Amino acid sequence: MQKIIKYKISDDLEFVREIEMKDDSTFKDLHTAIQKACKYDPTLITMFYIADENWEVDDEPENEILLERMDEKTQQDCRLMEDTPLNFVKPEKGQKYLYLYDLLGENSFFVEVVDVRNFTKKDEKTKFPKCTLAEGLPPKQLELDDLGEEFNENEPLEDFDDFDEEEENPYYDNEFEDGYDEFGGGYNDDYNY
Repeated sequence: MQKIIKYKISDDLEFVREIEMKDDSTFKDLHTAIQKACKYDPTLITMFYIADENWEVDDEPENEILLERMDEKTQQDCRLMEDTPLNFVKPEKGQKYLYLYDLLGENSFFVEVVDVRNFTKKDEKTKFPKCTLAEGLPPKQLELDDLGEEFNENEPLEDFDDFDEEEENPYYDNEFEDGYDEFGGGYNDDYNY
């Protein structure tokens, strides 16, 4: 018999969504429902992790459910969302997943099964997935355009603009300007290290 699974999606703050799905839907369907409920860009890289009762994640590939594989070699044992039905493990109240919705910002939601019930005659008229609860605003999803504002690959080098090549280091006293170091060994200017 077909089941309806209700998922609670939340963060550490005040954001909560509850979404009902048919148990033969895929994790990609759940991903799409979460993205729509949050008005996020569904094309960005996301993944689910199977979590334990304490929200701890075992970093083994079989516990990852990916939107797409980025590296076939290292991710060959990972499940793909589109190929993984929600009922690949018998759905039970209390099952937990971490949903990494923002790989660039390393932001995630807690996803928990809060109810599993039988599909009823009344459900035949319902369009699934169905958002049954929406509280709070979703956190901002970091987009590539935002990354440019927050991260400039040249910015760390600006810290060194104050140094002049001719300026002597006050912490280094080179009393051996004759080409020899304090141990009597010489150096060769022909080599650039």
